[in-house]
Amino acid sequence: MPLSTEEIYEKALMMSKNVEDNFLDLGRQLRQLQDREPELFQKIVESSDLGLRKAYYLVEISKTFDPLPISRARLRKLGWTKCQMIGKHVTKDNVEEMVELAENTSVKILERQLRGEPSMKNAHCVLMYFSTMQYAEFEQALLKNGAQRGKGKSRGLQNKEEALIRALRKAVPGLEKAQPATGKATHKPLQESD
Repeated sequence: MPLSTEEIYEKALMMSKNVEDNFLDLGRQLRQLQDREPELFQKIVESSDLGLRKAYYLVEISKTFDPLPISRARLRKLGWTKCQMIGKHVTKDNVEEMVELAENTSVKILERQLRGEPSMKNAHCVLMYFSTMQYAEFEQALLKNGAQRGKGKSRGLQNKEEALIRALRKAVPGLEKAQPATGKATHKPLQESD
């Protein structure tokens, strides 16, 4: 006997406490709520820590992968982020190839490959925290140097790495001659007056 919408809601609410382990089943439950009773879908988003974007991603994962002949254990091992990323490109004919690609690739490299960009060897990640005003200035500098606002579902900036390097090269003459760090200083440190 099929579950009532209230039972699906309760099940999904419990699963939402551990998305990483339950994302496939949770996506299926959310999808049923979205189809059968959209108000309960909205209520679960508001009652949990899911967030609307993640809830929609999980529904899309369910729509994409439920009908395909691929091991659920492999998908769980990939995680919801990689499943969501490859979901836009998966067909019944290439599902094995796409899952294998995701299994053997980091999220960042997978993202670049799916956009048709070459993967970067030895890439470095830089995490920065800005105040609201600092971020507005940072964003403006990137936009003036070639970054673009994402379109559609993508709200972030695209081409930001290249734009940042362009802005830095304008601000620091000769920067393009810098060499990778070898443990020794490769350039003269900037002075306060610089």
